[in-house]
Amino acid sequence: MALLGSVASDPLIVLNNQNIVDTTGGARNATAGYRLTSGGQAQSQVNATFTTLEQWCTPTAEAVNYEVLVTVTSGSLSTGTSGSYVALSSTQTWTRTATVGNTNTCVFTAQIRRVGTGTVLATATITLEADATI
Repeated sequence: MALLGSVASDPLIVLNNQNIVDTTGGARNATAGYRLTSGGQAQSQVNATFTTLEQWCTPTAEAVNYEVLVTVTSGSLSTGTSGSYVALSSTQTWTRTATVGNTNTCVFTAQIRRVGTGTVLATATITLEADATI
């Protein structure tokens, strides 16, 4: 006997390409960042302010069952793990900073998969630009 309405569906995993820029005009150092939260949100960071860009996991409670691989394709990161999968059971953040008078950019791909599997479910290219030129 089958129960109607009891079919479980797979979570929806979505990542979109992002271009995140912090331009300071030389008034302060610049920090551009990207983070995936354990609550299923993708957020941008400009200086110290985080803004939600999208929900990468629906339902959000399932986010703890996934991991992300960041691969830098241009430039370098100031903070954040790249080159190996890291668990999204805790929030992961990647940043690029620039001191006054400088501009730094980092481009990377982020790939999400369910823990214990080899199948990539979502991929995005993220560009971080920290511009503190005068």
